[in-house]
Amino acid sequence: MFIEKRHIRKITKVFENLSIPLRLVEASGQCIVPEGGNAFALPDTVLSPGINHRVGRYLCRGLDMNPPLYLVTESTGTSVEDLLTVTDAMLMSMLKSSYSISGFSDVYRRVLRQELSSMEIGSHVSEHQIVVDMKRSVLLFRFESPQKSAYTILGELMPLSDTDVLIEMNHTSAALIKDMQGVDGLEDLNQYAQAVRETVLEEAGLDLLVGIGEEKNTLMQLGESYAEAKHALEVGYLFQPEEHIYIYSRLLLERFLMGIPQEDCQHFHSLLFNRRTNKLFNEEMLQTIDMFFRKDLNLSDTARQLFIHRNTLVYRLDKVQRLTGLDLRHFDDAVTFKILNELGKCGKEKPSPIE
Repeated sequence: MFIEKRHIRKITKVFENLSIPLRLVEASGQCIVPEGGNAFALPDTVLSPGINHRVGRYLCRGLDMNPPLYLVTESTGTSVEDLLTVTDAMLMSMLKSSYSISGFSDVYRRVLRQELSSMEIGSHVSEHQIVVDMKRSVLLFRFESPQKSAYTILGELMPLSDTDVLIEMNHTSAALIKDMQGVDGLEDLNQYAQAVRETVLEEAGLDLLVGIGEEKNTLMQLGESYAEAKHALEVGYLFQPEEHIYIYSRLLLERFLMGIPQEDCQHFHSLLFNRRTNKLFNEEMLQTIDMFFRKDLNLSDTARQLFIHRNTLVYRLDKVQRLTGLDLRHFDDAVTFKILNELGKCGKEKPSPIE
């Protein structure tokens, strides 16, 4: 980014009055302030803006703009991190007022929330050199009451390519706009999300949920992918609480069931699950049926997985057939049971929408 000489002089005076030496460098590593200062070799991975990153013996902090600028210091400690934070805010305030720019991340955040018109997006695209036509997908990461913000946790631990963008949405969630070049579809995205989750669990001791939206071709469509990722989290967590990663396009049945009125869900669920069948569908029976479905109605595989005799499994399924009329070994009856069972989940109070 080009910065006028008058602003460089102002920044230089501020830096000269600090007790801790600071440098302002470009992404190439060339030093802007102080003029003629030593270059700095930035790492190959992207340093998310607004977060203090440790690079060897240095602390670095990226400003929220594109092309990026970085504050660099050799000093360490809590007071140094606070200084970087305050200096970041001061420089962004100066540059915003002088160049009428808005934060790079703020543009993406408003795109995801679909708060910008096509005309407004066009002006920001030119200002921040944002690529319009690119295959991208949105992954939404959500923590449960983290001490640090989700953005800070992920920004410190998540590896990003030059064309990936991590955006803070609120304290508990952050969105990753993932460049799909070199990503082989949903399974690759699923593995990437799983790797991030394992890293966060190992390094920070925190668990997180991930919603994955569909791939989009243009910047203007990213809001749709973000909405899909949010919906995947809401629907997935309701129907599959044992899972942690939810892919929007793989939740077709669950999304359909979520659209059924709550009273209808309760009515049809009660046709199968009622006082008459209460003893039948105890925890052991429901676990048996769930495993039978997971094993694609295969008797031998299910019995082996449950460590029971095949005849014991057949006895349990026969019992269900006698009391309900549904033979779960037949596909149509299995589908009927599956849907009526799932309706019990969406017949309860619907979860609050994720912000």
